[in-house]
Amino acid sequence: MDSTGEIGVIGTQGQRYNNNNNRRKYWGNNKKAPKTSYYPQHTSSESSSDSDSSNGSTGAPKTTSEYNRKTSFHNNKNSHNNNINGRKRIPRRSFEKSNREEEVGGVGGGCYLSPQERKRFVALDCEMVGIGPCEYQRSSLARVTIVDWNGTILLDEFVRQEENVEITDYRTFVSGITPEILEIRAKIDLETCRILVKRILENKILVGHGLKNDLRALGVSHPWHMTRDTAKYEPFMKVRFNDGILWPRGLKELMKTLLNRDIQTYGIPHSPHEDAVAALDLYRSASRKWEKAMEYKVQKTRRIQQQNHHHCKQ
Repeated sequence: MDSTGEIGVIGTQGQRYNNNNNRRKYWGNNKKAPKTSYYPQHTSSESSSDSDSSNGSTGAPKTTSEYNRKTSFHNNKNSHNNNINGRKRIPRRSFEKSNREEEVGGVGGGCYLSPQERKRFVALDCEMVGIGPCEYQRSSLARVTIVDWNGTILLDEFVRQEENVEITDYRTFVSGITPEILEIRAKIDLETCRILVKRILENKILVGHGLKNDLRALGVSHPWHMTRDTAKYEPFMKVRFNDGILWPRGLKELMKTLLNRDIQTYGIPHSPHEDAVAALDLYRSASRKWEKAMEYKVQKTRRIQQQNHHHCKQ
């Protein structure tokens, strides 16, 4: 109904008056409410403003009695609306983020994880050195870093090389490792490092980039369904040629493309902590779809195993 109907005028603050008498009393003879503030204006000439309103001039209510009548009507109306059918209406803003699970990522594929679920995730990154002749050079583990969901370092150790192994390439421009660093900071051998890593990875979901190379250098295996490799996740991969084959993309490219963040600055050695956190952030950004795809693969694998087991019995 319009502003001249029996329901009355809708004020500037959304209040509604139920009859024309109140409208004329508060707003004068005008049919439309003026664009003024709902609340009383305390001025030095309060007596003159009261007389103006009684003479039929437009303006917001000035007297305390009129203001009390308006606010009491408005409060009673809100009280009635908030108790419809005997149930109290809860405002939307009362649902605080602290009462929900924490959001994972903001790129579009994130989900919500409880604090207990976040403890299941760790991220790993390793740095290598080259050993053996140049034409047959292979990688050897020189540093391993593991972080938790929040990026807190759980393990960061330099690995001492075996005595009969000669390092032919320290790869300092990438790894940041020098002979002096290994001599001073490498306190554990590969076997001790392997034990420490296995202890941390037990019953954990492992996140990383190019985990196949890292785990091979460590001499550690991890269940495929508890591994999240950002280099092997198909939505993160791309086709290089016209053969339709997907190829992994570099961590630096993924971070810039998907999260608009620069890492691995040219001329500065890579930080294993930065790379591990970057892989974890990439996982966060796509965790919802990633976990759905992983759940489908696990269920399909179980069905195949059950069918094979049934055939073997027959």
